[in-house]
Amino acid sequence: MRVWDIHPGYLSRQSLLGQHAEIHALFVVIENGKKGYAAHPETLRWKEWPGGLTRAHDLAVLEMQLRGYNHASPLPPSFEAERKNQPAAHTRVYIDHPVEQVAILSQKYLEREQSGRIPLPKNVYQFWANCKYSVMARGYNHYKHIQALLRGEDSCPLDKSGLLFEQILNLMELPVRGPALANVTDHLWGYFKREASAGERERYMARQSRELPELIRFLYRLAVKYQRPYLLHSTIFADFTAIKL
Repeated sequence: MRVWDIHPGYLSRQSLLGQHAEIHALFVVIENGKKGYAAHPETLRWKEWPGGLTRAHDLAVLEMQLRGYNHASPLPPSFEAERKNQPAAHTRVYIDHPVEQVAILSQKYLEREQSGRIPLPKNVYQFWANCKYSVMARGYNHYKHIQALLRGEDSCPLDKSGLLFEQILNLMELPVRGPALANVTDHLWGYFKREASAGERERYMARQSRELPELIRFLYRLAVKYQRPYLLHSTIFADFTAIKL
């Protein structure tokens, strides 16, 4: 039983669908107090933070939908409220540090010839390239802070950058802000505005100040159409379910 702490975009098809099934199994164990798994490390670490497990479920579902998979297994009613009750800050307990999780998955995927939507990062620069728009959606000040920390660094190997890796993950758990997300959509649109069709420009402008989640989905479709790997490997497209204005 395992719930990965990195973004589900990094998970292969098998790992992603497996993670979704494991999360539902954990909900059943926590809700019904099943003895066989009550002392399992994954059960213990999520039992005190069901809102975090709810968020992990929501992200897995968003990633599944982004890849074209159907989802027909909603959360138990008793856990639906956890979306609203999730604390703003929580000290996450890891079974393996996220950097170690990347190493585990890298070896596993190499042996099984698997990969996720987003290639697993080999250094923090690659990880930041994947996550920077997600961080920007939480506030431009957070984005600038990480940019400043990375400035002047030479290689930033993952095994020596655990604290920075974790800091980026923590920022991605903050609420998405409407004005910050609008700023993100402007950045993403910059990759297409010169070659976008008149109809695409019209659709973008019509949604620019509203319908931000739909605008993000529209920009993902443009990234697929115009083949922008840098954007296709971004976490932002399967990242949030609500916006705070």
